[in-house]
Amino acid sequence: MEDIFKHLGQCLEEQLAKWPAAKQAFDNLEQVQTRVLSSSGLALQHNPARIISTTAKVKPAETAVRSCFLCPQNRPQEQISFDAGDGFELLLNPYPILREHFCVVSREHRPQKFSDCYEKMLRIAEVLEPGYMIFYNGPRSGASAPDHLHMQIGRLEGIPLLDKLRENEPPAKDEPVTIQPFGFPIIVIKGSDPARLWDYISGMTVYDGEYEPRMNVLSFNREGQVITAIIPRGKHRPDCYYSDGHDKVMVSPGAVDMFGLVITPRKEDFESLTEKQVLDIYRQVTQQQPKIRVGIMAEKEVRFCLNDSFTDGRSVFEGEMQISASGGKLNWNGVLIDSLTLKPSEHGSTFTLHDVTIGIGFHWERKEDQTFSGQLKFIIENGLVRAINILPVEDYLTSVISSEMKPTATKEFLKAHAVISRSWVLAQLRSPYHTAAAPAATPQRDYILDRIIKWYDHDQHTLFDVCADDHCQRYQGRTRIISAAAETAVKETFGQTLTFEGHLCDARFSKCCGGITEEFETCWQDEHKPYLIALRDSSINEGQLPDLTIEENARQWILSEPKSFCNSADGNILSESLNGYDLETPDYYRWTVEYTTAQVSDIFRRKSGLDIGDIVDLRPIKRGPSGRICEIEIEGTKQTVTIGKELEIRRTLSESHLFSSAFIVEKTQDGFILKGAGWGHGVGLCQIGAAVMASKGYTYREILRHYYPGTALGRFY
Repeated sequence: MEDIFKHLGQCLEEQLAKWPAAKQAFDNLEQVQTRVLSSSGLALQHNPARIISTTAKVKPAETAVRSCFLCPQNRPQEQISFDAGDGFELLLNPYPILREHFCVVSREHRPQKFSDCYEKMLRIAEVLEPGYMIFYNGPRSGASAPDHLHMQIGRLEGIPLLDKLRENEPPAKDEPVTIQPFGFPIIVIKGSDPARLWDYISGMTVYDGEYEPRMNVLSFNREGQVITAIIPRGKHRPDCYYSDGHDKVMVSPGAVDMFGLVITPRKEDFESLTEKQVLDIYRQVTQQQPKIRVGIMAEKEVRFCLNDSFTDGRSVFEGEMQISASGGKLNWNGVLIDSLTLKPSEHGSTFTLHDVTIGIGFHWERKEDQTFSGQLKFIIENGLVRAINILPVEDYLTSVISSEMKPTATKEFLKAHAVISRSWVLAQLRSPYHTAAAPAATPQRDYILDRIIKWYDHDQHTLFDVCADDHCQRYQGRTRIISAAAETAVKETFGQTLTFEGHLCDARFSKCCGGITEEFETCWQDEHKPYLIALRDSSINEGQLPDLTIEENARQWILSEPKSFCNSADGNILSESLNGYDLETPDYYRWTVEYTTAQVSDIFRRKSGLDIGDIVDLRPIKRGPSGRICEIEIEGTKQTVTIGKELEIRRTLSESHLFSSAFIVEKTQDGFILKGAGWGHGVGLCQIGAAVMASKGYTYREILRHYYPGTALGRFY
């Protein structure tokens, strides 16, 4: 095998000497025209002979009734088969795009399937001479013979993507990196380890009814180091391929097209296609990240500044503006309208919303001006002006991980956070409750009830996808992106998500678990999620978890300060990881709150809407495995009620919110002392614990495995 791939030029000469038609096809390449479209090197090739591949019938029903042109009995007599080893043979491609163009074909007629050839592909890439590449078209991603397993080999000349990969340094580490030279993501992996390549491929999305991800893959040898590029695909052909008349463009993108050399069999397409049209074709055939609608603020009047030019489709606006609610309508420049969408005139344009409230209902609540990119939409919501930011998910995430934590935090921590924040928001977008509020999330105000159990989740939002505050996950626009670290973390994990048994994870997280994480059902629906369970936040095997559902055990745990990742954060870790308003909370691991009877009774009356008289006792009656109370009995002089779940307890027993519901109650002569553990619901990743893990040298993969047992890294787009 090695000899063949080191002497491809000789194989070409031997074949062309015996096959006049093929020789003519390769001679014709000298007449092929090329036109460069952009500074990125994106180019067109006018190649009339490729009309056969471009118009190939590729649907299963179509391939089933035609003869396979890669099987020996259906090949031209002149075509020579060179033994490539491992059940493969090397054939000359009779319809070349490249100056030397071969196919590596399975001797057995079997479907195009990357799992059956990726190891072979890497071995070939290792022995290829400099100047060659090997590439793979998926069965729904450009393969003209999806029924017969094959790869292709060709010269590198004139391939824009390969020029970029050869000019720039390869990835510094073994982790995949994402580049976007032509407006869509290309994942680059260094090394010839098949397990690493397959680990990545196996995490990609597989469409219903198909057996592998849609993709194009190439590998080449750069100074003894194999470099592999993967292009996730959306569909085989763009809409313009199926159009009629002047709208029709005969482009069927395979691997070479996606590498920046677009093949146009028709002269009219070669002459008329523009860079914008080609980029639109790429957009249609690659997997695109979704856009998300983020509810930022709702006020009677919203003041904002368009820092650049924006348009509503009719006029262009810039500068300070305001919009108000009036009679169920929006008052925009004196005109009453139902909604308003302002789109940036240019990429990168920003707008600023004034007096945005953050930390709503929590002890750090405050107002600030925030700057955003993307579209700005206004609607009426409950008589108020609701401002919504519409932008791509990856741009949203850059702000999220800078808002949840500080972008100066350790890189591996930021990468872990990018993955879980992406997983969470995509899981919410796919939620069955995405367009309607879940009944359990609707506040109950029935005064005759003595048991009020409710929880709060993103599905309360029906007019947008997620909110910008702690109720969902913090999103404070570009205001918080004070370093490139957050953008790098998002870019290096582009599209990566957590999966469990092949399904997207609803990855939750909180500020500090207090030493043991909580399970999902303690805080939200009575639904068990195997990757959101109770576990010790420690690297040490502490043995069996204490049963903190038992009141006395919970008391002992909360009154102690066991060793945990989140109990070992020094000042430097906190200052580099937490935003300023979070640093105002120093006692996050163990905390104490004291109330007089009058104080707690007044707070509960105002926050719950229930008048149960003066509170006589607070009795935890049900705890989760981290010690968090999910049901508490509150005895008043007029009535006794049971409140749950954890956030409702925290909300109704504090002017803002208690740090967590993992607390014990000590009665005093004139009130109560609450002694607690942790900050937040405690489910999933512990942010402070994860920051400590990263500072100790744990990778983002190890951090994710610790907090989400049994999960794997996948790729959503």
